[in-house]
Amino acid sequence: MELRESELKLLKTLIELGGKATITALAQKMGVHESATYTPLMLLIDKGLVSMRERTDRLLKCTDEGRKCAEKGLPEERLLKALKRLGGKSEVSIVLEEACIAEEEVDAALGWAKKRGLIKLSSVEGKRFIEIVKEVEEVEEGKILKDICAKGTVEEYEYRNLLNVVSILIDRGLLEVEERKEREVEVTSLGLEVAEKAKPTLTKLNADIIRKGIWRHYSLQPYDVKAKPPKLYPGKKHPYLEFLEELKEILLAMGFEEAMGPYVEYEFWNFDALFQAQNHPAREVHDSFFIAYPREGAIDADQDYIEKVKEEHERGWGYKWDLSIARRYVMRSQTTAVSIRFLAQHKKPPIKMFCLSKVFRPDVVDAKHSVEFHQLDGIVGDHVINFKHLLGILAAIAKELGFEAIKFVPSYFPFTEPSVEGFVKHPKLGWIECLGAGLFRPEVLRPLNIDFQVIAWGIGVDRLAMIKLGINDIRDLHTMRLDKLRGAFRG
Repeated sequence: MELRESELKLLKTLIELGGKATITALAQKMGVHESATYTPLMLLIDKGLVSMRERTDRLLKCTDEGRKCAEKGLPEERLLKALKRLGGKSEVSIVLEEACIAEEEVDAALGWAKKRGLIKLSSVEGKRFIEIVKEVEEVEEGKILKDICAKGTVEEYEYRNLLNVVSILIDRGLLEVEERKEREVEVTSLGLEVAEKAKPTLTKLNADIIRKGIWRHYSLQPYDVKAKPPKLYPGKKHPYLEFLEELKEILLAMGFEEAMGPYVEYEFWNFDALFQAQNHPAREVHDSFFIAYPREGAIDADQDYIEKVKEEHERGWGYKWDLSIARRYVMRSQTTAVSIRFLAQHKKPPIKMFCLSKVFRPDVVDAKHSVEFHQLDGIVGDHVINFKHLLGILAAIAKELGFEAIKFVPSYFPFTEPSVEGFVKHPKLGWIECLGAGLFRPEVLRPLNIDFQVIAWGIGVDRLAMIKLGINDIRDLHTMRLDKLRGAFRG
């Protein structure tokens, strides 16, 4: 039987220890850390040369109260000594004072002394007396308690003949039990036989071993050149994160500038600046997450711009615009809020900007929907931009991502006109709506004093990732399950 050098060393050390030992004792004898014994030990167990069983040891140690009693004596011991000094009989109050027994110790002192038949209590003319019935040199519990406290920590097995006494001390809260699991290994009869004639197996050769003839003292391990190597799973990025980075690289390569914005947004930037009416259904609690506290704040925009947005709303939608609504906080429901913030700071063409970040919307979570997802928003602004440029850019992005099937249908959005929706095809889920796009309406651009066209789009990135990675449930994009990460994703 072939044994590695580490296996043979462990086997012979175990035999030196009498054929049976704990892993702790075995490691100490070998002069190594316990962890260094695990691999050779498991190999020896697999070969039937060693057996292992788990043993649970109960360790006894004194509590804080137990240490006090070990130093001063148990309350009943102090009671008996005081009673002896007082002639063997006296009033209870006098004895307790003489014994220096605290109020919380009275019940224990009288109760345990009486339970053992060491004292008796009586009453004479309304006074309570205590009298020694049986004299003892030392209460057994006190002796055991002192012994254990002196040792610090001991195995319960050492007091196997006094377990009733130990149990009383535990119940009284003077001792506590700590369980320690220990694994014990034992050499088998086959292990003894193999150890006598086995040579350690050499697993690696070098020039020095061959030249000096060292190999003659070893068995050479055979190699199966047809054996398949084990599968390796090196650390790498989550497939979904890789997809997001790929998407960013595509936009950057097309000449776009990346921008970011806050998750917690004013309704002004999320809706009002985009000419979305204050009574629009998307601004209700079932379509947006509102912040409970603080509920609103001071809008971070020029007062002149806010006034112009107000004028566009009142002229275009025909209602009285309310600043208090615009000041409310919401969880950003669209990254178009980042686009309009960017436009407010960059008003000279050409403009090419994108934002790839999270948005939040109340929804019923299922295979296609989530309450938190990534959205890719982009804008291009210039004097020569038109609707065909928009469709061309979106088709180019889809092509770069490897999507062959993409189609557009007319649609409506409050802040673009004309508007389209884009669909890509999933092998199992069919055509999935993944983007909305269009030209920003004049009502969006006039308050910013922008006199050129701006095309804009918002892409539901998570649905594109489902197709790209070959999964059927949007929730799997964030999975931490290794079996899915290793097998379910195409990437």
